Amino acid sequence: MGTVSLWLAAVGFVASAALHFLSFTPWAALPGERAVWGLGALVFVLAAGMVARLRRTAALGRRWGRVAVYDWRALVGKVPPGLQLLVVGAALYAWMNFVLCVMLEPGAQAPGAITLRMASGHLIFFFLVPLVYFRWVEPRLEANRAAAEPPRS
Repeated sequence: MGTVSLWLAAVGFVASAALHFLSFTPWAALPGERAVWGLGALVFVLAAGMVARLRRTAALGRRWGRVAVYDWRALVGKVPPGLQLLVVGAALYAWMNFVLCVMLEPGAQAPGAITLRMASGHLIFFFLVPLVYFRWVEPRLEANRAAAEPPRS
């Protein structure tokens, strides 16, 4: 499951980046809304898989009544520092892209191009998070869990 999720996250990341670049060209209306909806559904499936695996493998930091909070610093610590900056940069880019798309004059470009640009800019970030998780965080969590388990005889 982890390898399939990793590949799906990578393909989704590349597809959303390609759609984002396409939104700056005259062919922005070519992919249509179905591509964005399909990628959006895929990213929700990946997020659900990521949360399910986190619930199984991650150490809980603290509890507030019945609500368990994960120790996010330990999870982020498993990601290489350069990639941490890349994820933060992608989040900032998605926010900046959203604000700029909202500020555009409606007549400046086709409405489909603006919608595609806005959605695909967010999808880049939303696919990058599972990609980083399934590539760097989950293998280290599994290795730590395997090392902590006593050997079976």
